Amino acid sequence: MKSVAELKKFVIDRIESRKEEIISLGTELLNNPESGYCEVKTAAKVKAELERLSLTCRTGLAVTGIRADIKCGKGDGPRIALMGELDALPVPSHPFADPATGAAHACGHHAQLTQMLAAAEALLPIVDELSGSLAFIAVPAEEFQALDYCRKLIAEEKIRYCGGKPEFIRLGVLDDIDMVLLIHAGHDTFTPESYNGFCMKEIVFEGRAAHGGLRPWAGINAASMARQALNMIDAQRDTFDDKDSVRIHGIISNGGDAVNVVPAKAVLELQIRAKTPEAVANACKKVDRSVKAAAMAFGGKVTIHNLGGYMPYVSNAKLNKVHGDNLMELTGKVLGNFGHRGSSTDMGDVSMLMPALHAYSGGFAGSPHGADFVVEDPVLAYVEGAKLLAMDVITLLGDDAVKGKEIAAETPVMDKETYLKYKESMSSKEEFKYDQA
Repeated sequence: MKSVAELKKFVIDRIESRKEEIISLGTELLNNPESGYCEVKTAAKVKAELERLSLTCRTGLAVTGIRADIKCGKGDGPRIALMGELDALPVPSHPFADPATGAAHACGHHAQLTQMLAAAEALLPIVDELSGSLAFIAVPAEEFQALDYCRKLIAEEKIRYCGGKPEFIRLGVLDDIDMVLLIHAGHDTFTPESYNGFCMKEIVFEGRAAHGGLRPWAGINAASMARQALNMIDAQRDTFDDKDSVRIHGIISNGGDAVNVVPAKAVLELQIRAKTPEAVANACKKVDRSVKAAAMAFGGKVTIHNLGGYMPYVSNAKLNKVHGDNLMELTGKVLGNFGHRGSSTDMGDVSMLMPALHAYSGGFAGSPHGADFVVEDPVLAYVEGAKLLAMDVITLLGDDAVKGKEIAAETPVMDKETYLKYKESMSSKEEFKYDQA
């Protein structure tokens, strides 16, 4: 029986010996970016790598997702998922963007997949020394992009939610998982305390067209409704509690069809973010009141499509400590604490139901989601993260999984039934017309 220290040395040495292969894999994934629920080539590569390790893959999970499992050799222990995200996002000016689609790995998801696959290869020879089981999971569509395509898939009943992890939860893919580990691309090694959750809304105002110069009074201006709705939402901002970190932002995606016609239709796309599920729901109510008031003021109609969103992310202090201790052991660095982040991730959905690690690794330069977000140090971006993932698994499942069992026993923020009920409340449609009020 090997000690935890011996097992960690084994995986570190094994990953280090494959450094060039790992970097090559990361580069291959970088050069094949695909958008959410379209990650066909990426999924095929992940499947091929897992099958090369003699693992059996479940494929087509939430359209393109993949899962492969292996049982450890010793006793009972928690079921840990190592996770990576398949999708890129549209940044056509990125140096590694797909010229046909504009998709680019400007968030570094290719590095997550590389780390997960490299950690899998290093862990498999020693699983008999661990307690519990491992799942290697590639998830689609974290970026919540291509909403028209998502709506099409929803209409075809191929998905219910635009995010891959909520889909995995809905489908039961994570029902037998006790905790999830993921390392995200970044400039340095840190973990956030929390992320905002959000709800995405498409708000469609309908009025009546008329000649803009000849008889504008005969029309009902949908663009004016949209403008006034935004003004009222802006005026709500001081009603939000600072501790809730509310953010409301969006675009007017349709403001009319011709400059000399009173617009009969206008469309807002809004993202409402906040730090807790309750704060998201409260902010959504205020947005809904504002858009209904705008429709009422002009005698028009508004349809509010709630397109779902992500739950707030809540970090797990014990998992963070496991990761921080291993970072110190591997590199001598202290794991940074970023505090609260105003952005969002569907790892928040996972964190509602089980302990989840969403740490960051270094090796990247530039601004996330920008054309300059690129790998600066491939060893940090791909190799060191793989070592840390493997070390985290050994800490959690070694020594009869004492540490893993302790963390897995923690009470979740929500049970699955409560979670799904909340998700459905954020995936609804409501119509309001003044003369029917």
